[in-house]
Amino acid sequence: MKRTTLICCIGFCLLTFFSCRSGLVTTSNKCYDAIKAGEASNSAGNYSAALDQFNNILKTCDAYDAKEKAYAGKATALNGMKQYNDALAAANEGLKISSTGVDNMFQKASAELGLGMQEEAKADFAKIIDMTTKNKNVKERATIYGKIAELDLRENMFSDAMNNVETAISLDSTNPDFYILKGDVYAAQKDYTNALTAYDQAATIGGNTTKSWQAKIEAETKMYQKKYSTGTEAAALAKKMSASEKQVLCGDIARAQQIGLKNQTIDLLQLALCK
Repeated sequence: MKRTTLICCIGFCLLTFFSCRSGLVTTSNKCYDAIKAGEASNSAGNYSAALDQFNNILKTCDAYDAKEKAYAGKATALNGMKQYNDALAAANEGLKISSTGVDNMFQKASAELGLGMQEEAKADFAKIIDMTTKNKNVKERATIYGKIAELDLRENMFSDAMNNVETAISLDSTNPDFYILKGDVYAAQKDYTNALTAYDQAATIGGNTTKSWQAKIEAETKMYQKKYSTGTEAAALAKKMSASEKQVLCGDIARAQQIGLKNQTIDLLQLALCK
């Protein structure tokens, strides 16, 4: 009898603890569906809609696991809208519910990156790597290594940046952004030949995205500016480049524009070079 009473008391205490903490332990089907809808909005880049959805979830869903995911979704939307201070606050609220929540930790680090808090962001990304050592989702781990490489590049730590971006590529070789980042690391060191190779890989893997083509054209331009010591003046560059060099660069500009690239600087370069 006493044992039964003790078990009941323990069960009641645990229930009371979870109820006090968040109202409910498990997410309802309705809240689960709402979270999925909000995540779909974030994935589609509809950040304003996602923000409204996750704010509503935080008001209407009592389960602590629902609130944890809602804060992560809210932080994702705010980061997408470049409202980094608010994103950081939302992620921190989620981490109060679970200090080991990877989604909120990732959004916290992303917000810190947006705010220029490079040391804090780097430390948090390193924590995530430790937390996800056994994570079978290698694409997520690759993204984290890519973020760390971005931080290394900002700090001109080129060797570390290259090591991390190579790790990202080894984990997810189908992400064109990693090859663009690799090209950026080369370009920052004025190694434009290898930078162009990386940008070509990005264009091939990414299905000819405007982002990869823009990066390639900018690297080509810097390469010729360095070769002829012209600075950024397009007219001066046009006078020194050979006909074959112009043909290659103008061809790349034309292909980029065909797939939708709109960039005023590149348009002006085209006017100067491609006559």
